[in-house]
Amino acid sequence: MSDTPHQMPDRTPDEAASGASNEAPGETGAASGELDPSGLREALKQVIDPEIFENIVDLGLVYEIQVEPEAQVTVTMTLTTPHCPLGPEIVANVEKVLKAEGAQAVRVNIVWEPMWTPDMMAPELKAKLGIEEEPELEIEAPSPPPPPPPPKKKGLLSRLFRR
Repeated sequence: MSDTPHQMPDRTPDEAASGASNEAPGETGAASGELDPSGLREALKQVIDPEIFENIVDLGLVYEIQVEPEAQVTVTMTLTTPHCPLGPEIVANVEKVLKAEGAQAVRVNIVWEPMWTPDMMAPELKAKLGIEEEPELEIEAPSPPPPPPPPKKKGLLSRLFRR
């Protein structure tokens, strides 16, 4: 820790009373002391699924991140399979990363609906892993069979020698 005190940005008494800040509109995060769900999602890319060796965000395992008052964060996510033996390790890493980002409390809700499929992966990761989009199959209807040939005309001999 440093010995220098944390300095607040210069604000007029009117700005302090109104809660206005020197931040640009739409700017949130570390500068304002607020946690931003998109920034937290980016931070969760540090959490690697130990079986696939890819991050849980690009794998599509993180469904939602909610930031609640007092820096409490709730993450709704899934695992690649309900029987994932490393699920507790992934959850612990999610908590560790989010606390390092400034979360005071982290709650991880593991859900199974919607169930994870490789379709949930980021397109870049699918390409890296060699998973191609399945093309739509176009099934052509077979052409109709040709019409039967016209019946042969029966002449005098075929009438005389019927079987």
